[in-house]
Amino acid sequence: MSRAPDSGPLRKVWASMIPVEIQLAPSDAIELLASATLPEPFQIFYMLVPRVSYLPFVSTKVKEQWIDPMLAMSGSPINGNDITTIAPETDFWFEYKGVPLKWHYPIGLLYDLYVNSALNGEPELPWSLTVHVRRFPDKMLIPSPSAEIMRNMAMAVVKEADYVRYGSTKRTMDLGKAEQFQLLDGLETHSFEKYIAIHSILVPTPDPRAPVSSSGPKFQPPKAVPLRFYVPAAFSSEEYTIRPISAGGRPASSSSNPNAGMSQPRHLNYNVYQCPIAPTKDAGDSDKPTTLADAYRTCVESAEQLESKVCLCQGIRVPWETPVSWLADNLVYADCFLHLVVVGTNGTPLAEALPTIGE
Repeated sequence: MSRAPDSGPLRKVWASMIPVEIQLAPSDAIELLASATLPEPFQIFYMLVPRVSYLPFVSTKVKEQWIDPMLAMSGSPINGNDITTIAPETDFWFEYKGVPLKWHYPIGLLYDLYVNSALNGEPELPWSLTVHVRRFPDKMLIPSPSAEIMRNMAMAVVKEADYVRYGSTKRTMDLGKAEQFQLLDGLETHSFEKYIAIHSILVPTPDPRAPVSSSGPKFQPPKAVPLRFYVPAAFSSEEYTIRPISAGGRPASSSSNPNAGMSQPRHLNYNVYQCPIAPTKDAGDSDKPTTLADAYRTCVESAEQLESKVCLCQGIRVPWETPVSWLADNLVYADCFLHLVVVGTNGTPLAEALPTIGE
């Protein structure tokens, strides 16, 4: 028998929000409303967004609660078109200080990559984003984002995490259509109760109180912990060339990545590393937990010095001695992966500006 981790850190992670202020790109405002100045009630849109959610789910609310009412207030729809078809969700994209944001990344990961990793003091709250509804940068971002596409992509990553954890996708594939819908609906609507009921089937935790004969999802020790390290390489106001990294830390070829070698201005260049990390390491007669430092040295650099580096997960500074199995139980994102941003302090007060586990 297993128990659902329905309390403690995982619930707190799920409830974690980032306040954002969203402005419409002036060029889009001119095209939609023939003016760069929006009507008084619509100049800025404020909302709280869950760290575990995704930008396409934000786009749905922005369109329904802000863009469509703005167009309705402005007068006749453009060229006689229905308001709901003027700015389809598939054309929405967000930028932060000129950087197009990858909509298939969790929002909390995006914030840690572009805000927390560059802190020189207080966090930027609310997070100031610009939304575009025209000229989608399909050479920089995966095209045609929508809530439905995001649900499909999220399910694919959950399946990948299942394979990393157990060596097969049986648990995910055994979910019925109703269970898959509940999992994704819980993510889109930010319902912890809906989500955790299915998450506990995919990632059951041991319940010592349960009788051996009990039915339900059985606990199975994971073979590996699904995690990815994001290591920023540079931040510059000049153009640079993206050096994409594939799983395991090897440079991706241009044939396998259409963005390889592409230049972008004012972009945080980061490398992504992923490799199987066992939850325990063989240490003589007994197994010891694999720590975050062990995982980093395995995936990124075996000789890397960690004294001057900080690891962020869910906006929290995580001590390097933390067992990765504990992190996977408590700080995992909704896609069942640990997304870990590693930055060098370089004398900046980043470590003092962020919370630590236990604070």
